[in-house]
Amino acid sequence: MARPEVVVGWLLGADLRDPELLAAYELARERVRELLAEALPEFEWKSPYAERRVHLPRGGLDPVGLLEMGVDEKLHRRWDFAIVIVPNELIPRHRPYALGLSSRALEVAVLSTSRLSTGERLVEEITALALHFLGHLFGLEHAGAGPMRPVLEPGDLVPEPYRPGEIAQIRAYLKRVVITRLEEESERWNAVSFYLETLRQDPGSVFRQVLEHAPWRLPLYLGRFTAAAAVSTVYLVITSDAWALAASLPPAGIVGFTLVALLFSTFFLFHGQDLGRLGHERTWREQLARTRIVLFLTLGLGMLSLWALVFALTLAAGAALPRSLLLQWAGRDAVLPFAGFAAALGVVAAAMGGNLEEEAEIKAELFIDEED
Repeated sequence: MARPEVVVGWLLGADLRDPELLAAYELARERVRELLAEALPEFEWKSPYAERRVHLPRGGLDPVGLLEMGVDEKLHRRWDFAIVIVPNELIPRHRPYALGLSSRALEVAVLSTSRLSTGERLVEEITALALHFLGHLFGLEHAGAGPMRPVLEPGDLVPEPYRPGEIAQIRAYLKRVVITRLEEESERWNAVSFYLETLRQDPGSVFRQVLEHAPWRLPLYLGRFTAAAAVSTVYLVITSDAWALAASLPPAGIVGFTLVALLFSTFFLFHGQDLGRLGHERTWREQLARTRIVLFLTLGLGMLSLWALVFALTLAAGAALPRSLLLQWAGRDAVLPFAGFAAALGVVAAAMGGNLEEEAEIKAELFIDEED
């Protein structure tokens, strides 16, 4: 019986001509394949190589563009996972510098060799870095030892095999995600059935990926997004007509308005930032569908987190205002319904303001889940 294939493609993302570096990349690619084959011999491991020499081999590169390049190549060549490797510095998000990063949503990792050593040591460091970020793509978390140990300095990079517990996790993940793709089971899907079946295949894994993105952090890292919600909320708090309108709405109306506002805002931001456009594929692909579901749910939970934040702040503001003034504006004690109403409008305003964010900034927060 033929072993199931797992294809980890390597993509050179810069116009590199240095023969020593190119040879090191090749040796590391083969070494990673050998270590994966030793750890999980029940799979047929393949490591094809491709080039997109679109960047000069010097200067800093935006990792979001490299991730998009990687997912485009991965889908086009039907790889399961992709590693984009460049000699350039990566522009970090939250660290002084980044040796690499991974995106489980895209199933792509990006490696930089700008701070690594030379010669045989370089091959070892690339191998260790690739195993580390592939581990994240396979669903592994940081550990105190082995290839998943946090990378603090290039000198920490030593190629080590995955530990038995990690191998078991990788095996379960690959059996669940890679072996059977939905597009191989049926050729007569429509948009609704394909996305629902993708979610039904493994909802637990999808929701774990969503939570790994920590969607509650979106209001903290997207300044214009949060500022738009804050400005609209402050305006509503000091407007008597807004209090009167909120007081006149039934509880069911406020709940319904909140749900509509959350859905509208998520759709508006998802399509306004073009988050669903991944690669140039136009056929049904489970990888694409799964990625879009993860991104949409992550964004939706981010909007819900913002709603909860605005709701809490509005409650606090209402408690701070004189009760006699609120009774004059609303005619009754309406702090709770007003907080729900203001939070829903704040979420809509945030979606409008979110489209003023740089596209790369939002994509970085949604795409990148590990940076070392």
